[in-house]
Amino acid sequence: MSKLDKSKINAYVFYTFASSVGVVVPLNYLNIFMTENLGYSAALMGTTLLIPRIIDFVVGLLAGGIIEKSRLKWGKFRSWIMIFRFVVFAGCAVLFLNTSALPVGTKMLITILGYVMLHCSMNFLQTAQFGILSVMAGADMEDRNTLSIRSGQAAAASMILTSMITLPFIEFLTPIVGNSNAYLIAAALFAAVFFIGCTVLGRAAAPYDLPRSKEEVKNVPTATVKDMINSVVTNKQLLIYILSSSLFYVGMMLFAGITAYYFMYVLGNFLLMSVSMTATTVFSLVASIIGPKMGMKLGKKNAMVVGLFIYAAGSIGIALFAKNSLIIFIILSCVNGLGMYFFQGFGPNYVIDTGEYGFYKTGKDNRAVAMGMMNMPMKIGMMVGGSLGGYGLQMIGYTAGMVPTAEFVSKFMLLLGGVPAIFYIVAAIIMLVGYKISDEDAAMYAKANAEKMLQSKSPSVV
Repeated sequence: MSKLDKSKINAYVFYTFASSVGVVVPLNYLNIFMTENLGYSAALMGTTLLIPRIIDFVVGLLAGGIIEKSRLKWGKFRSWIMIFRFVVFAGCAVLFLNTSALPVGTKMLITILGYVMLHCSMNFLQTAQFGILSVMAGADMEDRNTLSIRSGQAAAASMILTSMITLPFIEFLTPIVGNSNAYLIAAALFAAVFFIGCTVLGRAAAPYDLPRSKEEVKNVPTATVKDMINSVVTNKQLLIYILSSSLFYVGMMLFAGITAYYFMYVLGNFLLMSVSMTATTVFSLVASIIGPKMGMKLGKKNAMVVGLFIYAAGSIGIALFAKNSLIIFIILSCVNGLGMYFFQGFGPNYVIDTGEYGFYKTGKDNRAVAMGMMNMPMKIGMMVGGSLGGYGLQMIGYTAGMVPTAEFVSKFMLLLGGVPAIFYIVAAIIMLVGYKISDEDAAMYAKANAEKMLQSKSPSVV
C-alpha cells in the first residue's frame, strides 16, 4: 500500500501547528483581557463565559452528527475547513474588540458572540481534521500514526514558540497602539496563521476528500438522528474511551486550575510559575518525540494504560515531595508530560478506531459521529475539573490573601496531586479492563470497511 508523501504529511502537520498558534491568545489571555481591559468583574466574567461554554458543549455533541449528515460540495470533511476558517478568524478578533465604553449588556453579547464563533467553529474544524486524517491515510495504520504523532510534536513546538513571543509581542505593541489594541492585533495575526493553515490543509486534502456530484449526493443514504445517537450509546468501545479520557481531563484540569496557588501560597513566589512553565513546555517537545515511540511499542491500549499510571505516580509524587521544592515539582511535571505523550501521540486514532469498530460491527457508517466525540472529554474536564478545584479550595479553608498554615499547605498538596491521581488511576483501570480493540483489530476493521466502501462505490469516508 502506498504511503503518503512528505508534502501531504507536512501540510497536515502545519495545520496542527497553525491551529495551536491561532487560538493561543483567546485560550490564555481572554480572562485577563476581560477584567483588566474591558472592566468585567470576576463574577460577571464567569457568568458571561458560562453561557457560551454551555452552547459550545451542546454544539460539540452535535458536530459529528451534522458532518455525517451533510453533503457539501467541497468534500465531506474539507468543506468545513474551508468554511469555518473565516469564522474562527473573525471570532478571535471579536473577542478582543475594545468594548469597555459600551453598556454591560452589549459588552456581554459581543464577548459571547466571539466565543461562540471561535469555539463552536473549532468543534467542526477538529472533527473535520480527524476525518481528513482518516481519508488521507486510508486504512494504513502506519500513516495514521505518523500524521497523529507528527501533529503532537508540532503542537508542542507551537507551545514553546507562543510562550516565548506572545507577551513580549503584546508589550512591544502597547506603547504604539495601546494595550487593548495590542491584544487585538496579536489575536488577529495569530488567527491569520490559523487561516493559512486551514488553506494549506484544504488544498492538500482535495485529492482525498473529493467533491460529490449531484447524482452521488442524491443516492447517498444518510443516517437518521436515532441512528447517530445509537452509534454512540451502543458503541461500548467508544464509551469506554470517552469515560477514561474524561476522567483524565478532569484530573488534569483540576490540577491546572489550582497550580497558580501552589506558587503563590506554597512556594511563596508567583513569578516561579513562569520558570516552571518554560521548563515543562520545553521538555514537552522532547516528550512528544520520546513518548510516542514508547507508545508505538506498547500499542494504543497499553500506551494509554501505562501513561495514565505514570501520570498518577507523578501526581502522587508532587503531593508528597514537592511541598518545598520547585525542582522536584518541575521534574515530576515532566514525568507526567512524558507519560501523557505515551498515548496523546495517537491523538484522534482512538476515536477513529472505535468508529471503524462500530461500522464493522453494525454495517452503518457513523464514523464522523465517533470522531466528533473526540472533543467531549476535554470539555467535560474543563467543566468538572475546574469546578472541583474551586470547591476543593473552599473545603480546605482558602481565602484570598491568606497566610498559609502548615495544615493548609498539606491539604493543598493533596488536592493538587493526590485527588487528580485518583482520577488517573480509575481512568487507567477502566481502559485496562474495558477497552478491547487491539491495534491488529483496528487495522482489520479499517481494511474491511475500506473494501466494503469500495464495493458499494459509496463516497463516504475511507
